[in-house]
Amino acid sequence: MSKGILFNIQKFSIHDGPGIRTTLFLKGCPLRCQWCANPESQLAKIQIIYHKEDCLHCLHCIQLCPTHALTHQDQCIHVDFNKCIGCLECVKNCPGHALSNEGEYKSVEEVVAICLQDLPFYEESGGGITISGGEGMSQPDFLRELLPALKKHNLHLAIETTGYVPEDLFHELAPMFDLLLFDIKHADS
Repeated sequence: MSKGILFNIQKFSIHDGPGIRTTLFLKGCPLRCQWCANPESQLAKIQIIYHKEDCLHCLHCIQLCPTHALTHQDQCIHVDFNKCIGCLECVKNCPGHALSNEGEYKSVEEVVAICLQDLPFYEESGGGITISGGEGMSQPDFLRELLPALKKHNLHLAIETTGYVPEDLFHELAPMFDLLLFDIKHADS
């Protein structure tokens, strides 16, 4: 089973399609819009966030990092996102809680279980599930497994997309949704 990287699961959404919905925010977007409402969504990987005011400067995180992605310079921890694999060992073991993460891996089963918790609200309001992001189609392998798993429960599926994906991928994924919410960014570069 595939896993996706999500940075938020927002329950009781009322602005992301009809009725009461659960909006699944996926990480990853090929665009870098200056007005992006979710800049934390742009990288398609888990990001480590450093909170300087909480750091004990014990350097335990640096010792734990299996890829040597963390360094200590100028009284700050620096993360090399090219080396970081998102294992979260540094976050889990930071005694001062100076490290946190943006995004986490979730399996299809985990996401479906979370979505089914609110099934009565979807049924009563005509709601369902909305895929958002980042770019909603940024994780096609995950969507290919997630969408049929949600459809088994007769859930209404919507996606917020820029359409900025390969044309063949768009034509494959778009019919899997009941509603496309198309986000037109700008008509003039």
